[in-house]
Amino acid sequence: MKQFFLSIIILVLAASCNSNSNETSNDAKVMAMEIPPPPPPRVDSGSDSDSKDKKEEVSENNNPEQETIKPVVKEKKIIKDGTVSVKTNDIAASKKNIDELIKKLNGYYEVEDLQNTDQSISYDLKIRVPADNFEKLISSIENGKDELTSKSIQARDVTEEFVDITTRLANKREYLKRYKELLSKASTVKDILAIEESIRVIEEEIESTEGRLKYLSDQVSFSTLNLNLYKEKEYIYKAREQDKFSERIKNSISEGWTSIVDFLLWLFSIWPFIILITGIVYIVRKIRRKRKNQAQ
Repeated sequence: MKQFFLSIIILVLAASCNSNSNETSNDAKVMAMEIPPPPPPRVDSGSDSDSKDKKEEVSENNNPEQETIKPVVKEKKIIKDGTVSVKTNDIAASKKNIDELIKKLNGYYEVEDLQNTDQSISYDLKIRVPADNFEKLISSIENGKDELTSKSIQARDVTEEFVDITTRLANKREYLKRYKELLSKASTVKDILAIEESIRVIEEEIESTEGRLKYLSDQVSFSTLNLNLYKEKEYIYKAREQDKFSERIKNSISEGWTSIVDFLLWLFSIWPFIILITGIVYIVRKIRRKRKNQAQ
C-alpha cells in the first residue's frame, strides 16, 4: 500500500511540474508577441557630412596652421650679372654709344660715377637691363671698337629659394585669413588679445617675405652689368713752380723758429728726466771724489 501511495504522489508532482513549465513557455510566447520589436535606426544622409564638417571646423579652429599650399613655378628663376672693363681712346664717343645702347635695350643707369685724374679718366657704370637683353648688351660691347680688357659673367639659379619664399608667403596669407576668422568668433578678452598678437606677427612676416620676393623678382627680371669705361692719359712732366727767393728766405726763417720752439717745448716736457739724470750724475761724482780722497 505504501508503495502504491508513493507512486501516486510522484505522478501528481510530475504532472504539476509539466503544467508549470508549459504555462511559463506560453507566457513567454505571449510576451514576445505583445512587445513589438524596436524601430530600425534612423538613417540621415546629411549626418555624416555634418559631423565631418564639424570635425573639420573644430580641427581648423584648434590648429589654423594645418594646410600647406605649394605653388608651382613653371620656369627657372635665374639671376644674371657681370663685370666688364673697356679701354677706349675716345671716352666721350664711347660713353655716347653706351648711352644709346642702353636706351635701345630699355635699360637704365643705377650708378654713374666719373673719375678724372692725371693718369686716366674713367666711368664706373652700373647698368640694369631686362634679362632678355643682357646677352645683347654683352655682345654689343664685345663687338664694339673699344678694347675689352676684362670680363666676368655669373648666373645664379634661385628657383628653389623663389619656390620656398612663394610657398611660405601663400601659407602665411592663409594663416592670416584663418586667424581673422577666429578673431571674429573669439568671446573672451584673453583669446582676442592672443589672436591679435598672432595676427601682428604674421603680418610682419608677410611684409618681410614680400620684400624679399620683390627683390628676387627684380633681380631676375633685370640683369646687372658693372661696366668700367676708361681712357689712359699720356704722362706729361710738369716742373714744380718755385717761389721767389725772398719768399723762400721767409719760409726758412719761419721754419727755423718753429724748430727752436718745438725743441724748447720738448725739453720742458722731459724736465723730470733731466732732474733725475742731474741728481744721478751729482751723486756719482761725489762718490768718486770721496773714494779718491780716501785713497790718498
